[in-house]
Order: sequence, then structure tokens, then C-alpha cells
Amino acid sequence: MPWREGLEGAQLAIAAEPGNPVHVLAGPGTGKTLAMMRRVARLLAEGMDPQEILAVSFTRTAARDLKEQLRRLGVGGADQVTATTLHSLCFSALLEDAVFQATGRRPRPLLSYEIDQLTTDLKKQFGGKREVAKLLEAYEAAWARLQHEVAGAPQQQRDIDFEAALLDWLRYHRAMLIGELVPIALRFLQANPHAGVLPAYRAVLVDEYQDLNKADQTLVDVLGTNASLTIVGDDNQSIYRFRHANPDGIRVFPDDHPGTCSHTIEECRRCPPNIVTMSNALLGHDPLARQTPLRSQAGRAAASVYVVQHPSIGDEADTIAAYVDDYLNRRNGLPPGQVLILSPRRIFGNAIRDALIRRRRNALSFFWEDALDAVSAAEGFCLLTLLVSPEDRAAYRAWLGLGDVDGNRAGYARIRGHAEEHGIEPFDVCERLARDEIEVRYSRKVLAKHDELKGRLAALAGLQGTPLVNALWDPADPETLTIRLAAGAVAADNPEPTNLYQRLVEVITQPELPDSAGDVIRIMSLHKAKGLTAELVVIAGCVGGAIPTVDTELTPAGQDLELREQRRLFYVAVTRPKDTLVLSSVTQMPLAQALRANIPPLQVRRSSGETYARLAASPFIAELGATCPHAIRGSDWRVALNF
Repeated sequence: MPWREGLEGAQLAIAAEPGNPVHVLAGPGTGKTLAMMRRVARLLAEGMDPQEILAVSFTRTAARDLKEQLRRLGVGGADQVTATTLHSLCFSALLEDAVFQATGRRPRPLLSYEIDQLTTDLKKQFGGKREVAKLLEAYEAAWARLQHEVAGAPQQQRDIDFEAALLDWLRYHRAMLIGELVPIALRFLQANPHAGVLPAYRAVLVDEYQDLNKADQTLVDVLGTNASLTIVGDDNQSIYRFRHANPDGIRVFPDDHPGTCSHTIEECRRCPPNIVTMSNALLGHDPLARQTPLRSQAGRAAASVYVVQHPSIGDEADTIAAYVDDYLNRRNGLPPGQVLILSPRRIFGNAIRDALIRRRRNALSFFWEDALDAVSAAEGFCLLTLLVSPEDRAAYRAWLGLGDVDGNRAGYARIRGHAEEHGIEPFDVCERLARDEIEVRYSRKVLAKHDELKGRLAALAGLQGTPLVNALWDPADPETLTIRLAAGAVAADNPEPTNLYQRLVEVITQPELPDSAGDVIRIMSLHKAKGLTAELVVIAGCVGGAIPTVDTELTPAGQDLELREQRRLFYVAVTRPKDTLVLSSVTQMPLAQALRANIPPLQVRRSSGETYARLAASPFIAELGATCPHAIRGSDWRVALNF
């Protein structure tokens, strides 16, 4: 395909732009990735070596889609262009060039429950788990918390002390944080400018630039030092403030890069005109946002938009499942992948998943960040890790702490101290304790967990495939359903414990979502919806306290920033549909469930001996403007549409 074919307007200008660097602001559904891919096609047509072209996106799913679009270009060499994430690029380069060894690190990623134990071990020294979590986020951003700060080594004494303690923990436990891949690469490059760790590219194209923090941006500048650099993104879709990504990053790019050639794409090719109007109205409530970023495509029909409310999570799940079932039945031949269900909390999404499965619909939940939250889920994964790698220190540390309110922090510290003093493994310390060969004070609880581990591992010996999965995660335990389903799917092709473990780590830490042409109804968080599209989009659990979620312990200025980002997150969600949008909320849920899901109630009431949290619809729904319909009861919706 000739690179100009079918292009016009802004897309053509971007693909043809001879200047460097190129800066593109483009809202959802405007064809920014198309323009980016055609720019690649032009470079290839002009004779650039495909192996000298790098296309970067923020997530593995987006990177996979970039590869697919490159394949479809039909241009010679397109399949040889590197399309990846920054983290994957750094991991491959650091592994290949032995940087991990040079820095005394091991490329073993920590999982969420293991990070929780790390946080527990550092909390006393650094003011509690909440403060440790903030310091971890800053460390993963190479200490550039704000856009104007320089990414690199820590400058403040508290940050210096924390980094030293963190690296001591990570090195001892032979592990790393996935989020530190870019800082490790950046720090190594800053210390070794002639090392040639990363490949030299002649063209670097970066999608979703607004999702990059200052460390990521600095690495992009390094990659683009002697290259044609193109960055594409949307400040109104910046939703990763927790990792110190900031909408100002893409806004100030032209100021930070003199000679930048800037382009803007405004026509939304995805969303019907009423959704465009609603999304613009939503952003209108943030005076700092780029206003009216979208205009609708001429001739598009309006979307069907429904705002519905239900008395309980169960009612919401049953009604949404019934509507989805009816929607697919009425559109014979429409792939189930064209249904996308989003929720700010897994409790709403998983309830809909279960209701769809009861209707014999193939639905999968992709709340991977929550898959190992429950102790029983984490214990199963911990056992699998130690079954495969008995000397895995991070997994052993996690096992000793799981289920204890303080993670057996003090007891483990004594075990680790004895192990380091005598040059042996923590596991061996507990073995000697069990045989009364040594004495370590106040280690009774740790030793009990050690003995339990040995018994559980003995029971797993020789198992593989589905029997192993069911032994790790009790099929009767609802808290393990997500990880059990994932493990069951992986075990079908990887029954041997080592292969099962390795593939399951990839699934959890680097998830790839099925595409919209598949036979799976996708259920996920609003954050994961970035870059996705579907005919029908349902946003469930649209209740205040869940969306927006604002941390009341932040300063007023911090709360303002968080509210703005939550609004941008809702903007991302409402701009996914091509045909139908459903905004769904509930009026009450059991108080204990609400508190576990971090949803503060408007009121608390008792009924029939139960305590309930009273909830209200998200205030963001009211910000969608006059084009958005008024809410109706779920029962009335079913009658009106006869489903």
C-alpha cells in the first residue's frame, strides 16, 4: 500500500512531515496511530532500514496492536520494525548486555503480594506503609516527581536513605520491581554514556506520550538523540499520576525541544456525535484541560446512551448481563469481543462476569492487579514459586508474612539477620531452628509458617496441570477465582510446574488483552481501557467514591489534581464506544464490601440485621451535559427495551 493512500488533512500532514522532532496532540478515536503507522511506511518507502525504526507504546496490548498494524501496511520490511514498550526494550537490552550483573541485580520481578512484604519490612524506618508506597513510586520515576525535575539519582537525604534501604532489600532477595527497569537503564546510561546498551535508531516514534513519566521521557530523548523523533498523545487522557506521569509532559514538549513541528487532530472517527458532545462537556468542567478537543465526523448517527441505576450489585449484574445477552442476540454475527465492560472496582465487574457465565456467555475478567490480593490467592502463587525454585528468597519472605497483620516483620528480620551473619539461606535458618540446632528469639510464628510450607510443598510433589492448579487454589474459594481461571488456561498448554509458573508470571505482570474480534466479552478496569474500542461499552459501578476516588488525606491542591485525573479517566472510558454506551450505578451495597473496595458511603443504614452503605451515582455523569439522558431504574430499562 502506498503510504499516502486514503490519507488527507492532519493525518497526511503528520505522515509527510519532514521536520524533527514532531509533536502530535490527538484525542481518542482521531486516527493518531494510523498517521503514526503511515509515517513509518513513508520512512520505509524512502529506504530507511526497518531495524533502525523503533515504535514505542505504553502497554503490551498497544504494542501488539502496533505490530499488527505494521503487518497490515503491506510495505516491505514493516514486519522487521521494532514495536515494543519501553519496559520491554529496557529489559531485553539490560539482559543482553549483562547490565543486571554489572549492577548486582537479578531480573526476577516482584509480584504485588511480595511488594507488600517489602513495604512492610521498610515501613518502620520510613514512616509507615503509605509513605513507603509513595517513595517507591518516586524511585520508579527516577526521583522526578514533577515535570520540571531532572530524572536521575536522588537529591534529598530521605530519598537517598530510602533508595539505599530499598536496593539492599531487592539485592538480598534477588528481585526487582518491574517499574524500575527504565530507571536502571537510565542510570546506567548516565554513568556509562559510551556503553551502547540500547540500540541506535534513526527513527523513534512514541505513542501515548502523555502516559510517560519524566524518567521515561528522558529515556526517549536518549533514544532519539540522533534520530527523527515523533511523539503522539493526548494530555486529556493522562491517567497515570500515581507513577508521576503528568499531562504537562506532552504540553511542554515543544518548549523543551526547540524547532518542534506540532500538529493537532480533532476529528473523532470512532465516537458518534452525541458521545463527542458529552465527552467535551465533561472536560469543560476542568478549566486547565484543553477545551473542545474533539469534533464529530460528518454524517455519523447518534449512539444509544443509557444511564441506569439498580438497588444492588446483584441487580446490576443480572440486568447488565441480560442486556448484553440480548444485544448480542439481536446482532447476529457480532463478535462478543465487541462488548467491553469497564468498572472502577473489580467487585462490580466480577459480578457481571459471573452473571454472563450463568447465561453461558464467554466472559473474562482482566483485573490482574487484584488477582493476588486475597491471602489464599497469594499463598497459592507463593507455593508454585517455591515448588519450582525452593531457594527463591522473595517468595519465601512472602510466605512467612502472608496472613499476619504485620507480615511477621520482626521475626523475619531476626531470621534474615542470622542468615546473613552465618552466610546461609533464611530457609536453612528455619530448618536448624526446627531441629533445635540454633536459637533465634521470638521466631515461633515464623517457624510455624515454615513448617506449614514444608507440608504444603510435600502435598504438591508430582502434581502438574489441572490437578496442580486445583491443589494450589481451592475451587470452592471465590477469592481465588481470577487467578485460578488464568492458571487453568495456562496449564492447558503448560502443565509442567516450571513452565506453568513462568507463563503465569508473564500473564500477570505483562497482560495482553484479547482483541475486539475475539469470542470473549472483556471485563476490566477503566485504566486498562486505554486504546481499546467496542460497539457496546458498559461502565458499571459508576458510584461516587469509586469514580471519582479522591484521597482525603492529600492536601487540597493534591485532591484537586486527583479529581482532574479521575475526570480524565472517566473521559477515557466514555470515549470507547462506537455504537452504544451504558452508564450503570447502584444505590447500596453491604458496608463491609464497600469498605474493602475503598468506597466511602454517603450514609450507613441497617436493614434486616444487615449494615449497608448508601451510594449515589458518580457526579461525573451530571457533567456530561444536556446531551446525556436522565437516569432510569434498571427494572424500567428492561421493560422499555424488552430484554
